[in-house]
Amino acid sequence: MIYASIYAQIIILAKIFAIYLCNPKKSSNFAGNFVTMRYFIFTLLILASILVGCTPQNEDETSTENRVHLFTFVKDTLNPGLTEATYTIEHRSDTGLIYCKDSLRFGTRLDSVVPYITYKATPGSATFFLPNDTIISTGSDTLDFTQMPIYLLVTASDMKTERWYRIDIHAHQVNPDLYVWEQLTEEIFPMQHCKTEAMYVQDQFVLYVNNGLSTTVYESKNGSSWSKASAPTGLPTACQVEDIVAHNDTLYYIDIDKEQLYLSANHIDWTATDYSTASFKPINMLMSYNQQVWCIIQDRSSNKLQLATIHEGQITPQSYIAGLSQGYLPDKFPISDFAATEFESSSERPRAMIVGGRSMNGDPINTRWNLEYVVTTDTYRLKDFTISQPSFHTLTGASVVQYGGHLIMFGGIDNDVDWNTDILYSDDEGMNWYQPDTASNQLPAEYKSRQNQSVLIHNNSLYLIGGQSNDQSFSDVYRGRLNSLQF
Repeated sequence: MIYASIYAQIIILAKIFAIYLCNPKKSSNFAGNFVTMRYFIFTLLILASILVGCTPQNEDETSTENRVHLFTFVKDTLNPGLTEATYTIEHRSDTGLIYCKDSLRFGTRLDSVVPYITYKATPGSATFFLPNDTIISTGSDTLDFTQMPIYLLVTASDMKTERWYRIDIHAHQVNPDLYVWEQLTEEIFPMQHCKTEAMYVQDQFVLYVNNGLSTTVYESKNGSSWSKASAPTGLPTACQVEDIVAHNDTLYYIDIDKEQLYLSANHIDWTATDYSTASFKPINMLMSYNQQVWCIIQDRSSNKLQLATIHEGQITPQSYIAGLSQGYLPDKFPISDFAATEFESSSERPRAMIVGGRSMNGDPINTRWNLEYVVTTDTYRLKDFTISQPSFHTLTGASVVQYGGHLIMFGGIDNDVDWNTDILYSDDEGMNWYQPDTASNQLPAEYKSRQNQSVLIHNNSLYLIGGQSNDQSFSDVYRGRLNSLQF
């Protein structure tokens, strides 16, 4: 009660002081007495300071704050997956949730971890409730997070207000970097010496087979069950089916000897356009790239090779491509047996890669050409990656696709008739290639090395169809799936 009496004294002194100021006569006398005024002011200050000093302070302030602000785990160099992830905290009216939006990476251990949390409940408490244990958090507790469910109870510093969280954290039980391969079909047609080419058009797989005398077409909805389609019409007898290119369900083919361009909208009926009187000679199809169909032509006046595009059945030479002199291709640009694919670069630009093949004089080459669309100038640029990495060996009959964050090369054969490693990866857009760990990506034991196989991507899966070796042709089908694309 001491502070109450001091407060009363201050009020009394303040009233006295106010009376003197409001009374002209007394205030004049009072104002003249400097010592008295100083005494009153000094007394008021002393009493006020005593009042403040005597006012009781709550040294044990409490709060109802009980939210978790951070959840993670203590760093463990032998278990890095714990701290690589970001954990999300949801505060709800009933039971909150602490979780990782994606499961922790494969191989992350959760059986012996030290959770780290921050919350504004000090000196409150946090308690972990496991199926077989209850642990009051100290910041250094080793817990088994393989036991589910796990709950966290945070009690505010008022020791009354509580908030519950359910912790839902898991690690991938399947290696996301693992490729799972299976053979879908052992044989689509009887073994014979022939060439093959497969594509996915009109919502089905289509396989072209040519034995040098005729072309046969097979169809499949799932890659497993195949049936022979109607006999194709309009194609040359000795059609080099491996050179057929598909674009938006339309098929394109060039016969270099007849100097004709062939098109089919239904993969059965083909129509030809003659270019024997044009200023250029059609040489071969190249690829589908950047919403256009590309081919290789030869200028009749200079005998130089050029790139060209096809629109509505008409071939148009591309006279300007950065990196080329007058738009002419160098002698080491392939015209056959090359691998070509379209992919998206790290800068999210459409690019194309043309690997290996045979030059105009028939020699196998080791080039890797990178074709890029330049948005700012609405032009194309061609660059030879072989200049930077000349050790890349000669290669013909390979197949390349972009899948799972890599460029992947399948099969092919070098100049010494040695089979290329069945699978190669490139992480730098085709400049360098390496063999993947066979523990994560290895083709089935029944798969045999080959060239000119078709590699397709459908429903996030890879399909390997057909191909040839030195002494036989293949009509088998393999499907491979990267686990991370199936989650």
